[in-house]
Amino acid sequence: MKILLVGDYPADPLLGSAKVYYKLGESFRELGHECDVLLRPDIGDTPENWRVRQVVSARMTERAIRRAIRERGPYDVVDVASGEGWLFALRREKGGGPAVISRSHGLEHLNYRRTLDDAADGLTSKGWTRRIYYPTVRLPQVAAAARLADALIVLNEGDRNFALDRGWQPRDRVHVVAHGVSERFLADAPPLDAPRGQGVLFCGSWDAVKGAPYLAHAMAILAETGDAPRLTILGPGLPESAVLESFPAAARPFVRVIPRAPEDEVMRHYREHDLLVMCSTYEGFGMVVVEAMSQGLPVIATPVGCAPMVVRDGENGMMVPARDPAALAAAIRRLMVDASSRRRMAGHAGASARQFTWRATAERTLGVYRESVALRSRR
Repeated sequence: MKILLVGDYPADPLLGSAKVYYKLGESFRELGHECDVLLRPDIGDTPENWRVRQVVSARMTERAIRRAIRERGPYDVVDVASGEGWLFALRREKGGGPAVISRSHGLEHLNYRRTLDDAADGLTSKGWTRRIYYPTVRLPQVAAAARLADALIVLNEGDRNFALDRGWQPRDRVHVVAHGVSERFLADAPPLDAPRGQGVLFCGSWDAVKGAPYLAHAMAILAETGDAPRLTILGPGLPESAVLESFPAAARPFVRVIPRAPEDEVMRHYREHDLLVMCSTYEGFGMVVVEAMSQGLPVIATPVGCAPMVVRDGENGMMVPARDPAALAAAIRRLMVDASSRRRMAGHAGASARQFTWRATAERTLGVYRESVALRSRR
């Protein structure tokens, strides 16, 4: 099978959604398929303004896909992320062509709801982009891409149910395909009695969608009661001073900030800390949960992204409600004082993560492709 993966993301194999394309491409090739990847350098680096770019990105993406077809020959499948594929799918419908897959790395409709909830909680202002741009420009693009494709791939059951409720595709054409973790995480897990002791780890962007304000509030609660643990913020994407300003003065001495790090260092932090906090208010998947669990690190998570699929409360981690700093503080306090529970959860966490390999992701994705190519042929 000849596959083209397309996403309007920076060409960084360590960064977010782009990393998915590099990992999938490698796995497809190992399984004997041809795979090319188009990312932002292939689509075009300008315009840089994200609002303007989203308005024109479908046209830019269509041109990049057609250029790839001219230069490299026809593809069996074109797998396009988010709202960028609707124009190619629409015009392809008129003249035949490859099966088109619309891929979601997190439904923007649900993330839009999250931004409205952030505004209601006073975390952000409800600017014109939230009131006008998203519902009238961006969200229709995402819906059109999903409707015009031969199949829709999402990352969790909540996103799938939303797409089905909206009638974007029939039930048998909306597929949940989880991301994988790097083989190195699964091949070399630490022993359960490995020394830890570095406290709580938060890994990801320090912003509202990741629940940063709620973790800062939870640390304030713990500092007031004398229970504050050491907290490491890894890869926040902000200067250390900006992150520390998010915490009250009483909590700041317990917080250290580490810039974005390569995979080896991330793995080391998973192995040295006592538990991971993933307190997001929305996630498409939440790779950090599975990566941490693969290293025997219990996770305190909110019920978003992959967490409902993999975190079993009290067995391999703990689940807390989103936007509830008191519940988050209580869960952190409970696990930090109960080393035996952490060790028990650590054993289950490692076993739970082993199903999430990139090879399994690739094989599941190839199944979706084959069904879509067959559907296209029947049409």
